Amino acid sequence: MKFIGKALLSLLIFLAFLAVLTGMVRHLHKPFGRPPQADAYTHLPHYREGKFQNPVETPMLKVTESWPVMKRYLSRDVEKAPAPSYHFREQMLSGGDTSLLQLNWLGHAAVLIRKGDSYLLTDPVLTERASPFAFAGPKRYFSSPIAPADLPPIDAVIISHDHYDHLDYGTIIAIHQKVKQFIVPLGVGATLRYWGVPAEKISELDWWQPFELREFRITAAPARHFSGRFLSQNNTFWASYGIEFGGQKIYFGGDSGYFGGYEEIGEKLGPFDVSLMPIGAYDVAWANIHLNPQEAVQAHLEVQGGLFFPTHWGTFDLALHSWYEPMELLLQEADRAGISLLTPAPGQWISPASRTDPQWWAAHRARN
Repeated sequence: MKFIGKALLSLLIFLAFLAVLTGMVRHLHKPFGRPPQADAYTHLPHYREGKFQNPVETPMLKVTESWPVMKRYLSRDVEKAPAPSYHFREQMLSGGDTSLLQLNWLGHAAVLIRKGDSYLLTDPVLTERASPFAFAGPKRYFSSPIAPADLPPIDAVIISHDHYDHLDYGTIIAIHQKVKQFIVPLGVGATLRYWGVPAEKISELDWWQPFELREFRITAAPARHFSGRFLSQNNTFWASYGIEFGGQKIYFGGDSGYFGGYEEIGEKLGPFDVSLMPIGAYDVAWANIHLNPQEAVQAHLEVQGGLFFPTHWGTFDLALHSWYEPMELLLQEADRAGISLLTPAPGQWISPASRTDPQWWAAHRARN
């Protein structure tokens, strides 16, 4: 009994040390962010037992299922990255008429949206890695075609959730002084405040909650995903967005798996002139939380999207498929469904009337 008592005491001391160490690491390494106060959300129907919940049951990959996925990842015979020619700079393809709605894909889920002298920016991750560390983690295939320092004053930055490939410490530090407002899901504001963004510049939204700024109306909508930085998971929310901007409507899908809520989004917030839909980083192992191209086309139709603008591909190596497979499959699905695509290369300013080459990426394949 005496031995068991000492062992138990040693375990408690170790766990206390681990808790202190974890707190110190989180405090000393700012990119990890800061969790919100949990008691602020206990009244919400989609918040239970200290965690935000998806609109439908969403089984996640278990730790015990990770090793087979890792073996597939290490043994995959696909083109993991494009050729060295895959680099870009800002280009004007929309004719320069600033009265038109214009969009510029900066890579992954980052899209700079302009009309007149107003700008919106979605999920900006413009530094080298989608990671809390400068020396490790998924690395961009190309530098952002517009560097953070070269961005114009931005009316609103719209964040879908707090994963490192959608919310980046280095980018936020570089741009927050030129941003008027940050639109984020519930709980994400705690991290932004920790990083030095003034509280009055942060608007945290629940699903279906709108925010109005000048001529913008930005409404958070459901998504099927999860959240987490460092050791936390699902203590902040995730969202897609309906954006009304200068008389036109844009749907920003953020990051999501397929679920039955897209029709409701279309009914309440659509129809949309353009839908920014994620098409990459999918796999059967996490099919519930990432759309594949076929599902993205279906979601686009259900939200009543006009032009389909693909995002969340061709920037980071985050899954087991080749870097270009999402676009290859999207072209097939778009043709089958009879939908029109806006497929700019990174850095190209385009309007909905622009004509883009849907196979521009093929010239950058490393195995041509």
